[in-house]
Amino acid sequence: MIIQTIHEIVNPFDVEVKKLGHGVALFMIAGSIHSNPQFIIRFYNTGEVRTVDQNDIQIYGNPTTGEPLVPQTNAPKAQDKAPKPTSTVCDNWL
Repeated sequence: MIIQTIHEIVNPFDVEVKKLGHGVALFMIAGSIHSNPQFIIRFYNTGEVRTVDQNDIQIYGNPTTGEPLVPQTNAPKAQDKAPKPTSTVCDNWL
């Protein structure tokens, strides 16, 4: 038997879902101790409702508490991916 709990989110919050867009989280599904929580999201642009895994969403911050509104990603920037120049023998002559 699989037991799941669905929690209605009393104060729905804005989220950004990877590759799908922006929406609002309405419910949280707590499956078990062996699975990630999932959220039922309503997308702003289409009105579509989908169940999304917690790893696929970013929650917007609360500016009134000093957090930035737009979430910061952990993905490396293009400038961080570029190889850093290495020292050459010519650099030592200066």
